[in-house]
Amino acid sequence: MDASKVTSKTSSLKALILKAWRERWTDIQWGINIKTILPRGVSGDLYNLADCILQQAMVGCGANQLVISYLKHSLASHLVSYAAVLQRIAKFDAFHKPHCILSLLEFMESFLDGITCRGKMEEEVLAFAVSSIILWLLQVYHYSLSKYPSSNPIQTQELLEKSTLLLNSIVNTDFLLAMFYLAKQNDPNEYNEVTKKCQEITAFMMMNTQFKAPVTIHETLQKICNMDIDKIASLNTKPEPITHCLQALIAINVLANPSADLQTLSNHLLMVQRIKGYSLSRLYCELIRACFISLNDSSKDSLKQSLWAAFTFLKIPQVIHYLHNTCGNTNKDNEYSIEVVEAFEKLLQATPLLDIVDTKNSCNSVISLLEPLMKLNVISENHMVYFRQKRENKDVKLLKLEPTGLQGSVPSFITRAEPTLAGILKTMGGEFHKTHDSLYAMLCQIVGGATLDTILAVAIVEGKIKLIVSRLIKFNEFALLAASEKGASQSKVNIFDISFLILCSIVQDYGADAVLDENGDSFFEKWVRDCMVYQGVHKSPDQILQKCDSQLVDVFIHHLNAADFDFKNTNIKPHDLCMNVSGVVKEILFAWEKGSLSSADVKSMLDSLRQKMPSLAVCAAVWLCSYVNVVHQDAVLKPINMIQQFLVPPSEVEVKQLDNFQEKSVLMAQIIRKMQYDIHPLSLSKAKALTLSHNIISRHPILEQLQTVWEDIKTRGYLHIDATHIIESLLKTTGPIWFVTNLVKETLKFRYQDDLDRSVDIVIAMFHLDIEKCTEALILHVLPQYLYNAKLSEDLVEPQSAILAKLVVYSIYAALEHSNSNKTTPTRKRRHDESEDLDQHCSSNKMRRMNDNSTDSTMYYNQGKSISGITLKEPLLSALETLFASFSQLAGKNGDVTPQTDFILQFLIYVVQCGQDRAQLVLQKMPSELVPTLIKCLPGGFNIGLILRLYDLSTPYGRKDTARDLCLLRNMRLRPD
Repeated sequence: MDASKVTSKTSSLKALILKAWRERWTDIQWGINIKTILPRGVSGDLYNLADCILQQAMVGCGANQLVISYLKHSLASHLVSYAAVLQRIAKFDAFHKPHCILSLLEFMESFLDGITCRGKMEEEVLAFAVSSIILWLLQVYHYSLSKYPSSNPIQTQELLEKSTLLLNSIVNTDFLLAMFYLAKQNDPNEYNEVTKKCQEITAFMMMNTQFKAPVTIHETLQKICNMDIDKIASLNTKPEPITHCLQALIAINVLANPSADLQTLSNHLLMVQRIKGYSLSRLYCELIRACFISLNDSSKDSLKQSLWAAFTFLKIPQVIHYLHNTCGNTNKDNEYSIEVVEAFEKLLQATPLLDIVDTKNSCNSVISLLEPLMKLNVISENHMVYFRQKRENKDVKLLKLEPTGLQGSVPSFITRAEPTLAGILKTMGGEFHKTHDSLYAMLCQIVGGATLDTILAVAIVEGKIKLIVSRLIKFNEFALLAASEKGASQSKVNIFDISFLILCSIVQDYGADAVLDENGDSFFEKWVRDCMVYQGVHKSPDQILQKCDSQLVDVFIHHLNAADFDFKNTNIKPHDLCMNVSGVVKEILFAWEKGSLSSADVKSMLDSLRQKMPSLAVCAAVWLCSYVNVVHQDAVLKPINMIQQFLVPPSEVEVKQLDNFQEKSVLMAQIIRKMQYDIHPLSLSKAKALTLSHNIISRHPILEQLQTVWEDIKTRGYLHIDATHIIESLLKTTGPIWFVTNLVKETLKFRYQDDLDRSVDIVIAMFHLDIEKCTEALILHVLPQYLYNAKLSEDLVEPQSAILAKLVVYSIYAALEHSNSNKTTPTRKRRHDESEDLDQHCSSNKMRRMNDNSTDSTMYYNQGKSISGITLKEPLLSALETLFASFSQLAGKNGDVTPQTDFILQFLIYVVQCGQDRAQLVLQKMPSELVPTLIKCLPGGFNIGLILRLYDLSTPYGRKDTARDLCLLRNMRLRPD
């Protein structure tokens, strides 16, 4: 605007004010005459109207009340803004005019409750104005205090009281406090002046003993100096009394990734702490409680019990130690973790759980967990003694049950397995030609009983499973070469045999992807890729037969029929026997089917195979199982009988005459049983089938399988570890869209809040089988059905709507954490060795910071936005962009309230509540107009704390949008009903 026009208008306004005062106009007359200078819709702020009026009002020793009445009228008739008036008052520095100051304080008192913005231009200015007026009030207080009681004590007292009252009113009005917080973000230097003045006042009050300051001024000054968002506008979120999330999450994690490194596991736990608002002690307590529940569930199966015991008593102390070092607190003398001690105090309240775990595992579980924590200096010896006394009194009274899994004290098994594993690895790291005999004896010893399961469980929990497999493969290759030499002893064949069996067992239990290199060139790795059946990975029987050499098969069969059959006479190497035995059993089967062989002949030949090398029986069973998988139902009886023949318990003669045959035959039988059940499950009860297979075995629709698990969860109140296998199979079989769709449907069937909360906790844990794909399916496929489909949107009622929003937000934060976790990049090109670091972390790329000079106010973010090293990555980035675009369409442009509107509001509330410092990453794709639209529809759903957390206040556009929304909410609140 032309400066000359502004000057002439301002001069006209000053002349009008003088004329009004001389002629003693009433405020009504003022209102009529001002319109001759300021046309309708033109703000007096453009011409400094407030400044002109106050200058005239403050000419004398006291304020001219008539002129001030003109300012009151101008304020009421929207001719001047509150921001302009506050800024003008804050410029008045004639503190030696107490009457003028008092009049200004009284004038402020009259309009303080109604301060707001009436136009877009004022929104950002108001924040500066509030900051300026607070500083001015502090200056008034400080000046008055410095004159007390030497000048007029009564007048000074009144000034002190008035300024105190106004300061108190400002810091207790959430809108004004929020604007002050915005000003602090805008101009930290001015805020430093404010805090400096507060400190001067405090120091002055302490020195001036004659003045008794009211308590309120101390509280007000403290509040002004501590402008932390959580203190001025807390979200008032209450921690849930009980959570089901951690138990289910740990159960799923141990199933899906038992070798997860400490950082990955800790990130998952901290994500739960963040979304749930837990204290660290509560997180520790829930973590231990979760492990004990699953340890109790696993007590009937030695393999699962070994894994859970290793995870609980080896991994959990390390996780707690890691979390303590990352974000925990110690006592003054650094003797112990305060949170860990608090966690065990809480844990001791779960007496029934501790009693049953102690009883089933023949141990004092609390002490077994505390001992490694004491070694890690997380707790002190005094606390160890204290907790031991608390538990031992009850432990004495417990009646130990007959153990069904591991025999004896379970933690002691784990404790003994650690040095055994270290010894095996050390021995295997040496020269095999020197140590092969002792190593063979050691392997035979651990294969018997549950020792192998325990050692492998320790290896996988400690992240050493690939290392032990790598060493076993090298040992197997050594035995293969040694046994292939002329005149090689039977011991070399036995070494090949036992190492082959152990490797087969590991692949069966943990999967080839988890333990083998992708392009490994050893015999065993090639055999697994070409032939082995495991965990739902099936091979064509014809594909297996293609690896056979017909001449070798003929020689094999010829020698197998001989009475004095011995491999030494065949000159066939052990690996050739393994590759060609499938051709041999095919010929035996077909000959039996045609009547060329009797059942006695078949039995004799199969027994001969098993006796010479149990690993041959496994290789034969692989082809037979693959054949059963594809052949017609009428033809399965004979191949199944052949498989069963391998499973016949060894006779006394076999055990006595054959070297370590008992141990090897037990392991061989375990491998073949699992393989057989994987291909051709027996008619078992539903509960039994749950525990034995990772496959879905049922004649009923797949949805019923999900509902069966769901009913089990409803009955128990938590996710049983056996059910996790079914859940994993459902996801693999159906894909994430079906999986997520039906879990959401089952969740929304509940009607009570406790059931809904428990359901969300367990579902989000189930999603962790593939959290990124499940979150993508939820956002892009499942949620749009509830938002757009009229039939499904009927489910968007309370409390289901809020629960669905909660599930979506939990999934987003879990996927965000997962995509940013420093996972090791799986290397497939070379083997791990002990010298290699198994916990390599991929370094996160440095991302560009936001560009504050963006030209588009609705998109003031950058895709490279990063908070604490966490960045929003694809596909979550695109999914959120699509989601917010949908919200923008559904929010309701005309103040219409729909179920979708309420859902969007609930979504934003949960994003802020659960995300804390991560919320800005998720909200960076939010359109600028979404929040104002929602405020117009549902003003009661918003508060100052929510709005202050919806935008990035470190950017100009974030502060601008925040000021706009705060003013809109203020106006909605001030609007008459």
